[in-house]
Parts: sequence; C-alpha cells; structure tokens
Amino acid sequence: MRARDLARPAWRPIDWLLRVQSRTNTFITAVVGAQAIYIVDDGGLAALVTEVWEPCGGATIALYALSHWLRRLRGIELAERQESDGP
Repeated sequence: MRARDLARPAWRPIDWLLRVQSRTNTFITAVVGAQAIYIVDDGGLAALVTEVWEPCGGATIALYALSHWLRRLRGIELAERQESDGP
C-alpha cells in the first residue's frame, strides 16, 4: 500500500472545489471574508481600512495562485463557457 493510495480520498473535496471557477472564487471570498471579520472584531473597522488590509489582499493573491497551481498539478482543466444563441 502506498501513501498516494491513502491520500487519494483526501484530494476528492479539493478536486471538487477546483473543477468549477465559481466554487473556487466562493471559497477564496469566504476565507478572506472570515479574515476581515476577525480583523474588524480584534482591531475595529478603522484598523481594517487604515493599516491591516494588506493581509487580506495578500491572502487573496496567495489563494488565487495556489488554486491555479493545484489545477495544473492535479491536471484539472476548466470547461470553456458556451455562449447561448439567445432569442
């Protein structure tokens, strides 16, 4: 038995999250939103606006880059959007 075989079930939720761009964006928004709520609760809205907004931006960029890297690593390709012909 290999470690890869044991870790395979742990990748299933991550793969599910990465397969659709809207799921990935929702996850990133939730994580950064929770971080912002924590900062506001700890230091107040003034702290978030004036001096502590950089961690939120850094987390957003890091999670976005991580999601693209994991898609390449796992071989996940996003489906292209099909435009409807419409009435």
